[in-house]
Amino acid sequence: MVGRIIRGHGLDGAIRIRSHSDNPTRFQAGSELTIAGQIRTVVWYRDLPDGDALLRLEGLDDPHVARRLADEWILAPIDSTPELPPGEYYHYQLVGLTVITDQGENLGQVREVLETGSNDVYVAVSDTGTEVLLPAIEQVVKEIDLASGTMLVHLIDGLR
Repeated sequence: MVGRIIRGHGLDGAIRIRSHSDNPTRFQAGSELTIAGQIRTVVWYRDLPDGDALLRLEGLDDPHVARRLADEWILAPIDSTPELPPGEYYHYQLVGLTVITDQGENLGQVREVLETGSNDVYVAVSDTGTEVLLPAIEQVVKEIDLASGTMLVHLIDGLR
C-alpha cells in the first residue's frame, strides 16, 4: 500500500491522496498503480503544501467516480521498487519481521513503522499484544536479515 485516496478533487476526475510511500518517484507520470482492483496509469502528480498530493489517472475523468474512490488504498507492484543501498530498507520489507533481542527473547513481529522527525520507530507486537517501540538507531537495531525474516535488537534502558 503506497497511499490512500482522501477524496475526489475538482471536475476532471483528479483525486487527493495521502502518500505512504518512501519512494520519491512512486507517483511520477507513467507509473502504474492499482486502485479498487483496476490498474491505472498516472497522468500527472502534484505535491500540496499540507503533505497531501493531487493525482490524475488515465481513464479517470468523471468527478463522481473519483469521489466514490475515497478511502481506497493505492497499491504498486513490488517489481517497480528501486533497489536501496545496503543497510536501507523499505517499510514493507520490515513489517512482519520477527524481532529477537541479543538475549534471545522473542519480542514478536514488526507491525508498523512510525516516521518521526529524527528516526523511524519500529512497533514490535508479541502474541500476547505487548508492544515495544524500537527506535531505528544503531544502538538498538543490530542486524536485519530479510532472508531469515528476523531483526536482532539490543534493548537499551527505557525501552520497556
